[in-house]
Amino acid sequence: MSPKDSRNRVCLWTIFDVQARKDGSGTMPYKGFARNYRIPPWRNIHPEDLWTIPQSLSESAQLLAGLKEEKLQEAFETEFANFIYSSNAIECAGPKQSETLRIVKETIAGLNAENDGERSETRSTFNSDSTAQREVIQHIRAFLYLKRQISELNHLSEESLLDCHRILTEEIPSSEGVQGYQGRYRLCEMVVGNPLRLRTGEEICCLSPDKVPERTKSWLLDYNTALIDSCDPVAAASELKIKFLEIHPFLDGNGRVSRLLFNGLITNYYPHTIITFGESKHERTRYQQSVRESIRRRTPGIFAFFALQRAARSSLQRLEDIPTNLRPPELDRIKDSLQLIARRK
Repeated sequence: MSPKDSRNRVCLWTIFDVQARKDGSGTMPYKGFARNYRIPPWRNIHPEDLWTIPQSLSESAQLLAGLKEEKLQEAFETEFANFIYSSNAIECAGPKQSETLRIVKETIAGLNAENDGERSETRSTFNSDSTAQREVIQHIRAFLYLKRQISELNHLSEESLLDCHRILTEEIPSSEGVQGYQGRYRLCEMVVGNPLRLRTGEEICCLSPDKVPERTKSWLLDYNTALIDSCDPVAAASELKIKFLEIHPFLDGNGRVSRLLFNGLITNYYPHTIITFGESKHERTRYQQSVRESIRRRTPGIFAFFALQRAARSSLQRLEDIPTNLRPPELDRIKDSLQLIARRK
């Protein structure tokens, strides 16, 4: 295989192993840091206790980026599959977790076979008529496309956003059975939420369709700014996610796209840190509640605290995967910092 061919191979570890951006957290956060997070009253945490978390996440990412252990790469591939499974499960879509992992592994192998100019035998194991399988395969392709756009250009254009949605939903009908919505802004009014689950008993009305293109372009400006300079990536990604869902630019797939965009920004600062939401029924309920309350109360900090907790847990899991003989002296300090918010109620 020539050097050029090897660069075309799909290796998740390599794709996400970009040079982490230096955040501005340092030893003191920027002014207003505490307002980024709404700490639940039942959590015995003071706002200043969170000051070290962005720095610890950055140190964790840099530590992992310096290791090329095969077991770490395999664990990251599993985490990637868990993210896709969970993102689909939130929408009551996609296959089971074990099946999702199998499809992820075989799809990556198939993509490498295509890059090598070979026929992919693994693709024959997929049922092209299975929507559940397509919801995994297109999720992989959309995330890899988004990640490459961000890594190579450090910028996300409107065209790339629409392409990401088109790839994600290709040949997948909407929840109402509609086709032809892929990669296009919605043209209808949108109401989301289950009134039986909302404390106020009200559904949430999204932005009027005639305002969607303009507001999405404005949202992209904020997203691109955050890609370049953010001293607290989790808070920035959380606020952007909530604003994206308030716009709800597409007929379907908004939640899944928002989670792709969220992790696209996170991995730009914290390589090998994919934040998974909804891996269990309980966690899916917590995720949905934090999103709804953030939108209803116009307080992104509610979701941001939940996301920060998930980020800490993800980093801790990756740190636990480091072989004992490769664990540096500072590992315990980083873990202690992350444990503060990662531990459960």
